[in-house]
Amino acid sequence: MKTSVSKAVAPVAFVLALAFTLLLHGAVPFWGTPTLGQAVWTTGFSHSFVNHGLLPYAYDFGAPAPASIAFGLAGAYPAALLIALGMHPADAYATMVALWLTVAFVSAWWLGIRAGAGSVKSTLAALAWVTMPVIWAHSGYSMLSTGIALLPFYSLAACMLFLDDVQGSGKIGRALLYLSSCLISVFMDGYSFMMFAMGSSIVAAYSFVMNHSTRRRLLTYSLPVHIAGFSLAYVLFALYIGKPSFGAAPLDFFRGWGADVTFFLFPTQGIHWMWDTLGLSVPRSHRELFGDSSVWKTTYLAPLLIAGLLGWLFTFSKSRIASAALIIAVAGLYLSLGPSLKFNSLVPQEIIETGVNMQHMPAELAIAPTGSALLSEHLPGFKNMRASYRWVALAAFGLWFLLLLWLSKAETLGARSAAAILCLAVIGSNLPHPQRYLEIPASNRAQFKAIDTMLVDDMREALQPGEQIAFLPYRNDFLVNYLAPSVPIRTYNIGGDKNLAMARENWPKTMRQFKMNKVDPAFADRLLWLLAQGEADAVVLPYIDMLWAAHAWPGGKIHQKQVQPAIDRLSATGLVDIDTREYYAVVRLNATARVLGQTALQAKLRQTLCLPGFCVRQAASSNAIHSRVGRLSANTLKSDGRRGFLVFGPYEPVESGTYLLVVWGRAPVPAGAWVDIVSSRGSTVHAKFSVPRTASRPDNILLEEKVVFDEAVDDLEVRIFAEEGSRIAITGYELRLARSGPDKD
Repeated sequence: MKTSVSKAVAPVAFVLALAFTLLLHGAVPFWGTPTLGQAVWTTGFSHSFVNHGLLPYAYDFGAPAPASIAFGLAGAYPAALLIALGMHPADAYATMVALWLTVAFVSAWWLGIRAGAGSVKSTLAALAWVTMPVIWAHSGYSMLSTGIALLPFYSLAACMLFLDDVQGSGKIGRALLYLSSCLISVFMDGYSFMMFAMGSSIVAAYSFVMNHSTRRRLLTYSLPVHIAGFSLAYVLFALYIGKPSFGAAPLDFFRGWGADVTFFLFPTQGIHWMWDTLGLSVPRSHRELFGDSSVWKTTYLAPLLIAGLLGWLFTFSKSRIASAALIIAVAGLYLSLGPSLKFNSLVPQEIIETGVNMQHMPAELAIAPTGSALLSEHLPGFKNMRASYRWVALAAFGLWFLLLLWLSKAETLGARSAAAILCLAVIGSNLPHPQRYLEIPASNRAQFKAIDTMLVDDMREALQPGEQIAFLPYRNDFLVNYLAPSVPIRTYNIGGDKNLAMARENWPKTMRQFKMNKVDPAFADRLLWLLAQGEADAVVLPYIDMLWAAHAWPGGKIHQKQVQPAIDRLSATGLVDIDTREYYAVVRLNATARVLGQTALQAKLRQTLCLPGFCVRQAASSNAIHSRVGRLSANTLKSDGRRGFLVFGPYEPVESGTYLLVVWGRAPVPAGAWVDIVSSRGSTVHAKFSVPRTASRPDNILLEEKVVFDEAVDDLEVRIFAEEGSRIAITGYELRLARSGPDKD
């Protein structure tokens, strides 16, 4: 009778637990979306794949080179297939996450079946895993959350490779599963890929040391497959992104993003429903803690830590893999601390008062070094795990696996009951507040759809399909990923810090000269030149923040005042039409400019504007002017009588040609002072002039000379050197192109 009841209950329990999993994560298509910002960012790639024959590169944004997605291809590509079938991107993203969560849940359940837990207890254990805060609280980080959720899937592949003694075709099947797992992992997320590599390596090493009878199989079959799988995955990923790896962060970043020991032991207020209800959670804020909120929102482990240690205590003598799981858990905890030990380590009060968010943590503010700095600085893979706390996911998996073993191996009724009760306690402890999964996913989907109706539809009226567009000033433009393939247009902009860095390497020179998130004095002139060169058909000046509007639509028109002076200056030129919309303005060359033709227009602009690449103009008060022996007073830089550089900088690019240098100021006592024009950090001198003695002139011109550049330079520097006792006052200078090409005089 018991067996028949269990057989009836098991499938119902499995389906209900899986349904709750999808609801908890907001992965319910046509009702909710797990997150907004990352869903917009990811499905922008997906939509671009669809626009271009399902090739795994974005051609609509990140121009001119095709853009590979820095991480998450294993999520973006399935979403592309769903979009191609007619799904809205919001629902395609939710469906994709639901599919991977199902794989994660089934894998966790199957690990329980393999261990002998039975279907109901395996379902209970699987639910404990997928409710881990280190998974659902990372949903805003897109495929990081999905990659962590899939650790049981990767573990299942590792167990089948290293622990199962199979022959013939069974070996081929397990090898293919393992190779596939490596590929899925590396194209899902780099953090979980490293966790998979480390966890499976620990299992392999432990099996080799502890089980003599399997050494031959490990050496001749399992280890070669293991090495081949991760090597192939790395090579294919490097080929896809076009570089061996992304740049490593400084060690202080690893330190700042390491977990504080108190985060493991005490839950953060506002995250866990049960602990907030009991009044046992701790308030935490970025004002007083290092890193960002994900560091303390995702790392609470106390109930799982107790359950896992008890699991090891009761099963290490019964299961050959229990101690390997404990080693994995300890390794994950150790690495999650980062290079320095922190125990309730707070940002110093004097820094708190400045309001600066401490992403980096100096070593002297920590209790002691942990020793992992050697890995973070020198070991490939580990150097890229800059958010150190995320290793806690590996620790959580090791502890969860020990709890699973306890559920499987408990022999007495009391032991089975204790294991089940602790598993339920872990689940209860893991759960977020109900609105996290009952309200927020629906709100995410509604905002996603609002982006379509309020912005995409409007841009389809303002922009023409296939136009080359620049969104300026450029930022980390998450929203552009979605807008570009939806309109569709082609743009230089792209969201994601790694993707932006890769795209910027291929931008045309004028586009690269814009400063990120800044409207500087040359902004409007540079924008006109971009249009005059034909490098953009139109420029969009967003009023909204294209990063944060993707995370909470629309987020306010916070940049409208910033770009308004540039709009006014552009309008005054009489060369552009400006289409002012609700959330942005579009700038295009008008009929007057087009009638002139490109060559004549460019010649006109060179004469009337100080264009980057053809003109360098600096006032004495500019931040780009540096001085060692001068003091600024009333917008005039005056020498203080010492010997040294009164002016140096600004390290800007200029094209080849003949230029006219004009320096404004006075030199009643030059005493041997001189001006030179240099590049390559002073190693190449293009011209040098003595500073003449001047009386006060009506035009205030101190020096006017010709300078010839035989070829373009990247770091032009204008230097004024004052000898001891000289008296010089500088108000500014200008170096403007007089004639392009070699000098004919």
